[in-house]
Amino acid sequence: MIFLLLLSIFLPSASSSIPVDPPVSFSFSSFNPKSCSDGSLICMGAVTPSYGYLSLTSDPSPESPDQLPLKKVGRVLYSQPVTAWPAMISTTFTIRISPYPNTTDSADGMTFVFATDTSPPTENSAGGNLGLSNGVSQLAVELDTYKNDYWSDPDANHMGIDIANLTSNPAKSLDSSGIDLKSGRPIQVHIYYDGWTKILYVYVAYAGNPLQKLIERPIPLSETIPSSVYVGFTASTGPDFSESHQVLDWTFTTFPLPSSSLEEQNLAMPI
Repeated sequence: MIFLLLLSIFLPSASSSIPVDPPVSFSFSSFNPKSCSDGSLICMGAVTPSYGYLSLTSDPSPESPDQLPLKKVGRVLYSQPVTAWPAMISTTFTIRISPYPNTTDSADGMTFVFATDTSPPTENSAGGNLGLSNGVSQLAVELDTYKNDYWSDPDANHMGIDIANLTSNPAKSLDSSGIDLKSGRPIQVHIYYDGWTKILYVYVAYAGNPLQKLIERPIPLSETIPSSVYVGFTASTGPDFSESHQVLDWTFTTFPLPSSSLEEQNLAMPI
């Protein structure tokens, strides 16, 4: 609500004189076993809803706790398309990534994705692809827990921005921030896109701590993804290593702007 109020104050002339699409805002304060069947989310692949979280790559069954979920891919999207541009976008979510007990390593990570459609994940999107398809029109913010040299990953604890391909630009290690993606602790991520300046910001922190700005990158979304997209999460495990990927909560708001914002870059909203 604060995000929408700031926009209404900051852009009175633009929003009142030029018709734009209405804002879209939704919030999941938690999840439950019916979260994938109540019509609000599209759950695909290995996604399993549970009390308090969405498991993106499933978990070992109680009957076979030592049988790890290898080569699993999950994708969950909000069921309705949202405006990506021209727009101001703000989303905040809490995730938890945990290695399984008695394992020597874990992989591979997860993303927040702006997807062109609701297609299910492909089998070849497992492992280092993090549930994404290479060479596809999309935008993703990745939380990568495994160092893949073929994607030029800096380490096994980084975040990055993926556009069309899976080589992140930039890719920023979290080591200097004191955050370990595989700590098993809830981690909060805030993503903000300024539709006037065309800059994407990514903030991260352990839940309850002040957010730290990790990434700031200019991205003209009108040259990157369709105006109308689906938003959500992807995750994957590899052929040899696995881990748990959970989404604990999620809020999202998009505030469409007038078409003139595609050219104007002299206004900037406070974050």
